[in-house]
Amino acid sequence: MSQPLPPLGESSAFFFDFDGTLAALAPRPELVEVEPRVGDLLRGLCGRFDGAVAIVTGRPLDVVDGFLAPLRLATAAEHGSIRRDASGHVYADTRSLQAVIAVGDALTGFVEDNAGLLLERKQTSVALHYRQRPELKETCRTAVEEAVADNDGLVILPGKMVYEVRPKGCDKGVAVTAFLDEPPFKGRLPVYMGDDVTDEDAFAVVNALGGASIKIDDGESQAQYRTDREALFDWLAELVR
Repeated sequence: MSQPLPPLGESSAFFFDFDGTLAALAPRPELVEVEPRVGDLLRGLCGRFDGAVAIVTGRPLDVVDGFLAPLRLATAAEHGSIRRDASGHVYADTRSLQAVIAVGDALTGFVEDNAGLLLERKQTSVALHYRQRPELKETCRTAVEEAVADNDGLVILPGKMVYEVRPKGCDKGVAVTAFLDEPPFKGRLPVYMGDDVTDEDAFAVVNALGGASIKIDDGESQAQYRTDREALFDWLAELVR
Protein backbone atom coordinates (compact mmCIF):
# COMPACT_ATOMS: atom_id res chain seq x y z
CA MET A 1 0.00 0.00 0.00
CA SER A 2 2.72 2.45 0.93
CA GLN A 3 4.70 3.98 -1.93
CA PRO A 4 7.73 6.28 -2.11
CA LEU A 5 6.85 9.88 -1.36
CA PRO A 6 8.13 12.70 -3.56
CA PRO A 7 11.25 14.84 -3.14
CA LEU A 8 10.31 18.39 -2.27
CA GLY A 9 11.83 21.79 -2.92
CA GLU A 10 12.45 24.51 -0.36
CA SER A 11 9.34 26.39 -1.56
CA SER A 12 6.84 23.84 -0.22
CA ALA A 13 3.90 24.49 2.12
CA PHE A 14 2.48 21.75 4.34
CA PHE A 15 -1.16 21.09 5.20
CA PHE A 16 -2.12 18.33 7.63
CA ASP A 17 -5.42 16.70 8.45
CA PHE A 18 -5.48 15.87 12.17
CA ASP A 19 -7.42 12.67 13.00
CA GLY A 20 -6.07 9.67 11.14
CA THR A 21 -3.06 11.63 9.91
CA LEU A 22 -1.22 13.41 12.73
CA ALA A 23 -3.03 11.30 15.33
CA ALA A 24 -4.34 7.75 15.14
CA LEU A 25 -8.11 7.34 15.22
CA ALA A 26 -9.73 6.50 18.56
CA PRO A 27 -13.16 5.15 19.63
CA ARG A 28 -14.15 8.65 20.79
CA PRO A 29 -12.71 12.03 19.71
CA GLU A 30 -11.49 12.93 23.20
CA LEU A 31 -9.47 9.71 23.49
CA VAL A 32 -7.06 10.61 20.68
CA GLU A 33 -3.39 10.81 21.68
CA VAL A 34 -0.70 12.83 19.90
CA GLU A 35 2.76 11.25 19.98
CA PRO A 36 5.61 13.53 21.12
CA ARG A 37 7.39 13.16 17.78
CA VAL A 38 4.46 14.85 16.03
CA GLY A 39 5.23 18.14 17.76
CA ASP A 40 8.93 17.72 16.98
CA LEU A 41 8.20 17.15 13.29
CA LEU A 42 5.85 20.13 13.05
CA ARG A 43 8.36 22.42 14.74
CA GLY A 44 11.11 21.11 12.47
CA LEU A 45 9.03 21.74 9.35
CA CYS A 46 8.18 25.26 10.53
CA GLY A 47 11.86 25.98 11.01
CA ARG A 48 12.94 24.66 7.63
CA PHE A 49 10.03 25.94 5.55
CA ASP A 50 9.61 29.42 7.08
CA GLY A 51 6.49 28.57 9.06
CA ALA A 52 4.46 27.37 6.06
CA VAL A 53 2.69 24.64 8.05
CA ALA A 54 -1.05 24.48 8.75
CA ILE A 55 -3.64 22.11 10.21
CA VAL A 56 -6.84 21.52 8.23
CA THR A 57 -9.39 19.59 10.27
CA GLY A 58 -12.99 19.06 11.26
CA ARG A 59 -12.01 19.55 14.90
CA PRO A 60 -12.80 22.76 16.84
CA LEU A 61 -9.92 25.23 16.97
CA ASP A 62 -9.43 25.15 20.75
CA VAL A 63 -9.37 21.33 20.73
CA VAL A 64 -6.61 21.23 18.11
CA ASP A 65 -4.62 23.79 20.09
CA GLY A 66 -5.02 21.67 23.20
CA PHE A 67 -3.70 18.55 21.50
CA LEU A 68 -0.71 20.36 19.93
CA ALA A 69 0.16 22.73 22.81
CA PRO A 70 2.37 24.65 23.13
CA LEU A 71 2.31 24.89 19.31
CA ARG A 72 -0.22 27.32 17.82
CA LEU A 73 -0.16 26.79 14.08
CA ALA A 74 -2.21 28.31 11.32
CA THR A 75 -5.37 26.18 11.45
CA ALA A 76 -8.55 25.68 9.46
CA ALA A 77 -10.96 24.16 11.97
CA GLU A 78 -14.46 22.75 11.50
CA HIS A 79 -13.68 22.06 7.83
CA GLY A 80 -12.72 25.67 7.24
CA SER A 81 -15.67 27.49 8.76
CA ILE A 82 -13.25 28.64 11.48
CA ARG A 83 -9.80 29.63 10.21
CA ARG A 84 -6.81 31.15 12.00
CA ASP A 85 -4.14 32.55 9.69
CA ALA A 86 -0.42 32.54 10.39
CA SER A 87 -0.61 35.96 12.01
CA GLY A 88 -3.19 34.72 14.51
CA HIS A 89 -6.26 36.42 13.03
CA VAL A 90 -9.38 34.24 13.24
CA TYR A 91 -12.09 34.19 10.57
CA ALA A 92 -15.47 32.58 11.38
CA ASP A 93 -18.38 31.80 9.08
CA THR A 94 -21.40 32.20 11.37
CA ARG A 95 -24.06 32.68 8.67
CA SER A 96 -25.72 29.35 9.46
CA LEU A 97 -25.15 29.33 13.21
CA GLN A 98 -28.82 29.17 14.21
CA ALA A 99 -29.49 26.44 11.66
CA VAL A 100 -26.58 24.39 13.04
CA ILE A 101 -27.93 24.79 16.57
CA ALA A 102 -31.36 23.64 15.36
CA VAL A 103 -29.86 20.52 13.78
CA GLY A 104 -28.07 19.69 17.01
CA ASP A 105 -31.29 20.12 18.97
CA ALA A 106 -33.16 17.91 16.49
CA LEU A 107 -30.59 15.11 16.84
CA THR A 108 -30.34 15.19 20.63
CA GLY A 109 -33.27 12.87 21.28
CA PHE A 110 -32.12 10.42 18.61
CA VAL A 111 -28.68 10.16 20.24
CA GLU A 112 -30.17 9.74 23.71
CA ASP A 113 -32.28 6.85 22.41
CA ASN A 114 -29.31 5.05 20.86
CA ALA A 115 -26.50 4.25 23.30
CA GLY A 116 -23.00 4.54 21.88
CA LEU A 117 -23.75 7.40 19.51
CA LEU A 118 -22.02 10.72 20.12
CA LEU A 119 -23.31 14.17 19.15
CA GLU A 120 -20.42 16.64 18.95
CA ARG A 121 -21.54 20.29 18.94
CA LYS A 122 -18.94 22.73 17.64
CA GLN A 123 -18.94 26.48 17.11
CA THR A 124 -20.26 26.43 13.53
CA SER A 125 -20.98 22.75 12.86
CA VAL A 126 -22.28 19.57 14.46
CA ALA A 127 -21.12 15.96 14.05
CA LEU A 128 -22.92 12.68 14.69
CA HIS A 129 -20.37 9.93 15.47
CA TYR A 130 -21.36 6.26 15.17
CA ARG A 131 -17.95 4.58 15.52
CA GLN A 132 -19.20 2.54 18.49
CA ARG A 133 -22.44 1.63 16.67
CA PRO A 134 -21.41 0.99 13.04
CA GLU A 135 -24.58 -1.01 12.40
CA LEU A 136 -26.53 2.27 12.74
CA LYS A 137 -24.81 3.95 9.78
CA GLU A 138 -27.90 4.17 7.58
CA THR A 139 -30.17 5.02 10.51
CA CYS A 140 -27.83 7.88 11.41
CA ARG A 141 -27.73 9.08 7.81
CA THR A 142 -31.53 9.20 7.68
CA ALA A 143 -31.72 11.08 11.00
CA VAL A 144 -29.20 13.69 9.85
CA GLU A 145 -30.92 14.13 6.49
CA GLU A 146 -34.25 14.71 8.22
CA ALA A 147 -32.69 17.23 10.61
CA VAL A 148 -31.12 19.19 7.74
CA ALA A 149 -34.04 18.94 5.31
CA ASP A 150 -35.31 22.50 5.81
CA ASN A 151 -31.90 24.20 6.08
CA ASP A 152 -30.67 25.15 2.60
CA GLY A 153 -27.55 26.79 4.00
CA LEU A 154 -26.19 23.52 5.39
CA VAL A 155 -24.54 20.47 3.82
CA ILE A 156 -23.96 16.95 5.13
CA LEU A 157 -20.41 15.67 4.93
CA PRO A 158 -19.95 11.90 5.47
CA GLY A 159 -16.63 10.91 7.06
CA LYS A 160 -15.12 7.91 8.80
CA MET A 161 -17.91 6.76 11.13
CA VAL A 162 -19.35 10.30 11.28
CA TYR A 163 -21.85 12.57 9.58
CA GLU A 164 -20.87 16.23 9.79
CA VAL A 165 -23.26 19.13 9.21
CA ARG A 166 -21.56 22.39 8.24
CA PRO A 167 -22.26 25.65 6.38
CA LYS A 168 -22.48 25.40 2.61
CA GLY A 169 -19.39 26.80 0.87
CA CYS A 170 -16.93 25.73 3.57
CA ASP A 171 -14.61 22.82 2.89
CA LYS A 172 -10.96 21.89 3.21
CA GLY A 173 -10.18 22.87 -0.37
CA VAL A 174 -11.53 26.38 0.18
CA ALA A 175 -9.44 26.61 3.36
CA VAL A 176 -6.22 25.57 1.61
CA THR A 177 -6.90 28.10 -1.15
CA ALA A 178 -7.31 30.86 1.43
CA PHE A 179 -4.03 29.97 3.13
CA LEU A 180 -2.19 29.98 -0.21
CA ASP A 181 -3.26 33.60 -0.77
CA GLU A 182 -1.46 34.65 2.43
CA PRO A 183 2.08 34.63 3.83
CA PRO A 184 3.97 32.46 4.57
CA PHE A 185 2.13 30.07 2.20
CA LYS A 186 1.79 32.36 -0.79
CA GLY A 187 3.97 31.40 -3.77
CA ARG A 188 4.69 27.92 -2.39
CA LEU A 189 3.68 24.52 -3.75
CA PRO A 190 1.16 22.86 -1.42
CA VAL A 191 1.65 19.42 0.11
CA TYR A 192 -1.55 18.04 1.63
CA MET A 193 -1.82 14.94 3.81
CA GLY A 194 -5.14 13.39 4.84
CA ASP A 195 -6.93 10.09 5.39
CA ASP A 196 -10.66 10.77 4.99
CA VAL A 197 -13.21 11.59 2.30
CA THR A 198 -13.36 15.06 3.84
CA ASP A 199 -9.83 15.64 2.51
CA GLU A 200 -10.76 15.05 -1.13
CA ASP A 201 -11.67 18.72 -1.71
CA ALA A 202 -8.18 19.69 -0.59
CA PHE A 203 -6.60 16.99 -2.74
CA ALA A 204 -8.40 18.42 -5.78
CA VAL A 205 -7.09 21.94 -5.10
CA VAL A 206 -3.53 20.73 -4.52
CA ASN A 207 -3.55 18.56 -7.65
CA ALA A 208 -4.75 21.47 -9.78
CA LEU A 209 -1.89 23.61 -8.48
CA GLY A 210 0.78 21.01 -9.22
CA GLY A 211 1.41 20.23 -5.55
CA ALA A 212 1.62 16.85 -3.80
CA SER A 213 -1.48 15.13 -2.40
CA ILE A 214 -0.90 12.22 -0.03
CA LYS A 215 -3.59 9.78 1.09
CA ILE A 216 -3.04 8.01 4.40
CA ASP A 217 -4.10 4.34 4.40
CA ASP A 218 -6.85 2.78 2.28
CA GLY A 219 -9.95 4.03 0.51
CA GLU A 220 -10.61 5.46 -2.94
CA SER A 221 -8.93 8.80 -3.51
CA GLN A 222 -7.73 11.26 -6.13
CA ALA A 223 -4.51 11.75 -4.15
CA GLN A 224 -1.29 11.26 -6.12
CA TYR A 225 0.49 9.28 -3.40
CA ARG A 226 -0.54 6.73 -0.79
CA THR A 227 1.22 5.77 2.42
CA ASP A 228 0.66 4.98 6.10
CA ARG A 229 1.32 7.12 9.15
CA GLU A 230 4.62 5.48 10.06
CA ALA A 231 6.05 5.93 6.57
CA LEU A 232 4.71 9.49 6.48
CA PHE A 233 6.48 10.39 9.72
CA ASP A 234 9.73 8.82 8.51
CA TRP A 235 9.52 10.89 5.31
CA LEU A 236 8.83 14.08 7.24
CA ALA A 237 11.77 13.37 9.54
CA GLU A 238 14.02 13.12 6.49
CA LEU A 239 12.72 16.47 5.24
CA VAL A 240 13.45 18.07 8.58
CA ARG A 241 16.98 16.62 8.64
